[in-house]
Amino acid sequence: MVRRQVPTRHYEIVVPTDFSPTSTRAMAFAMNLARPGTRVTAVHALDPFPNQFGPSESSNSRKQQAWAPAHHSMANWMREGQFCKAQMAVVEGEPALAVTEFVCSNGADLLVLGTTGRSHAERLWLGSVAEEIFREIKSPVVVLGPKARSNKKQKTARFVFATDLEPHSLAALPQLSNLSTRLHAEIAVIRAVPSDADIPGARKRLQKETREKLWAAADQKLRRRIKKIHVVFSPPAAAIPNLANRIHARAIVMGVRSGGQLSRAATHIPWTLAHRVIADAKCPVITIRG
Repeated sequence: MVRRQVPTRHYEIVVPTDFSPTSTRAMAFAMNLARPGTRVTAVHALDPFPNQFGPSESSNSRKQQAWAPAHHSMANWMREGQFCKAQMAVVEGEPALAVTEFVCSNGADLLVLGTTGRSHAERLWLGSVAEEIFREIKSPVVVLGPKARSNKKQKTARFVFATDLEPHSLAALPQLSNLSTRLHAEIAVIRAVPSDADIPGARKRLQKETREKLWAAADQKLRRRIKKIHVVFSPPAAAIPNLANRIHARAIVMGVRSGGQLSRAATHIPWTLAHRVIADAKCPVITIRG
């Protein structure tokens, strides 16, 4: 009797690149995450906009001429970064849209993004490709902000899960359970509320409410990994990175809203919580679209 061998599915990590130092750092981070059975793919989006003008014949010719340098640049970047064990792909389209389509069509399990964490003024004008991507993709996205450094000194990996108990946040719990189980991570939960809510008995009440809602939405595996629930009376954008820094967290995990039809417009808003946490965090931020 001959048994048919079923191909083993790889754990897929995708890293978008524009060949900048920021994306090189993201690729190196992804390669360090890789374990046996993991496949890392770097993807570069070739913007078709410059080739859309003029007669169709010349437009197609310019497009074909652009592909060769793109592949050459990609190969050089992979070689210089010593990413020879990874796969590479060049796709056509606006970066956020092309990367999103590539991730969805290839069934990626994880995306790793680098971002410069633009200032408010730059963000208002230019927007954020990184945020446009992580608000569209259902897979968890590791975002490396400008201050993020990988922290592997502690024996036990720790995640900080930031929640406001809104539906999009609680919807992230199944993926948080899978990630924390895969990486053997303990979880500290933080719920930051406005300081004017700090009245006698409020902390105890909010802590009880947070625990009850989390326990109702979390599976048994995740409940075992949640070690502490913090309720703080402070602006979330400051409180979340502060806790992560204090306990030497490996990553901050946040459930984020989908951008929906206004996804691109949302990336121009300079005061979104996710953007502010990513810009200030000293560890990677993992976003999970609720």
